Amino acid sequence: MGDQVKGNILGIFFTIFSGALIALIVIAYGRSDRVGPEFRFSALNLIYDSETKESDLINGINAYDSRDGDMTSRIVVEKVVLNRDAETAVVYYAVADYSGNVTKQSRVFAADIEDIDKDGEQTELVEESLEVFPQLSFGEDTGAEDGEEGS
Repeated sequence: MGDQVKGNILGIFFTIFSGALIALIVIAYGRSDRVGPEFRFSALNLIYDSETKESDLINGINAYDSRDGDMTSRIVVEKVVLNRDAETAVVYYAVADYSGNVTKQSRVFAADIEDIDKDGEQTELVEESLEVFPQLSFGEDTGAEDGEEGS
């Protein structure tokens, strides 16, 4: 009978321990940060063209999180979508706080489609010249002996 009493005491102990552990998990989850940062946009007179850099697109935007504070340095430009008919560029932004909560938002800018198309033709020429030396496009080290073999 002594073994049965020890088994019952261990069972009761593990039941209480499991309940306490579940309670701690529920409390920790309830206190965890599940709210993403908030974007704040300032007026920005920008025309999106071939000279526009990512840093230009981030000007005038701040991000704040209720728990982590200023998240402006963590803002990234996800993509830019051109609407040629409306002559606009839609810029998609994202920012994540330290808990991994992500907020995404977009902003529309006027776009100089003519300038972008002109610059795009130059980019295509550069890409075609890279196809002649495909090893350069992958960043591989070609070494001196590879260059000498073709001579």
